[in-house]
Amino acid sequence: AVVSTQSTGQKRQGKYRLGLEELKSSKKGIIATANFLDYGCRREVFSLLDDFCGVEEKPVVEGGDEEVDDEIAKEIAGMKAEKKRFQIVDTTLNNMMFIAVMDDSIEVCQLVHKILATLREKKERKTRFTQRLLPVSHTCYASIDDIKKTALTMLKDQFYTKTPKTFGIFFKSRNNSSIQRDEVIKAVATVATDDTTFADFNKVHLDNPEYAIMINVVKTAAMMAVVKDFKLLCKYNIDELTKSYASKKAEEAAAKENVVSTDAVDDENNLPKGEEVVSEEKADSVVEPAKEVEA
Repeated sequence: AVVSTQSTGQKRQGKYRLGLEELKSSKKGIIATANFLDYGCRREVFSLLDDFCGVEEKPVVEGGDEEVDDEIAKEIAGMKAEKKRFQIVDTTLNNMMFIAVMDDSIEVCQLVHKILATLREKKERKTRFTQRLLPVSHTCYASIDDIKKTALTMLKDQFYTKTPKTFGIFFKSRNNSSIQRDEVIKAVATVATDDTTFADFNKVHLDNPEYAIMINVVKTAAMMAVVKDFKLLCKYNIDELTKSYASKKAEEAAAKENVVSTDAVDDENNLPKGEEVVSEEKADSVVEPAKEVEA
């Protein structure tokens, strides 16, 4: 028997198109964490992305054979390009995956906000194994200097105005002991409150900030984003946001069943005069006893 000498990391690199090293340079995407089943989480997330970023239905093509062939070729090319819009990055961690968004036209922060806000508005639960959906607009090497530079670039879009903003910094580290939470928060807060670059009087407000600056460090990569409605959307915890909707639907279904059963009883009680529902016990009691037959 031939024994493979490939390491686990090498096997994973062969399975996925991108590795964690890719995140040290600027990338955008979505962090998805799972409750316990990675495959179920991956399937649910791609189903959501298909619902909110699906390809529009193509019109029926009419014309000659050459025109039809050209349109079919274009459609196939479009389908191949569609598959490349999202790529899984191997984080080598259980219950966590990073989906790189390769399409420049997709704004990941707006996309994830739209998904969560829509589920909240419609009171729908479409996931079972997915815990969090966290957008990532910028990535860099996990060092204080690189994080400060990336934060400066990232915050220009939201903070470069004359209107003061309230913000909160939320930090999470996985498999990294070289960078400290307090150092990162202090460095990013210094950038966000820099009066020479951004609006005056930007203030930290952790209870209900206008903007949440999320920093997720995974091994040697730092992933960052600025999001809105952080508290309203349960800190982008899709499981916490929608788990109550499933119980409400179950209660509504049970209530409908009770109504149906009550209507059925009412129908039995509202029979025309002269008619009576005879139960099995009563039917047995009115059966005439069999006459004895003499031998």
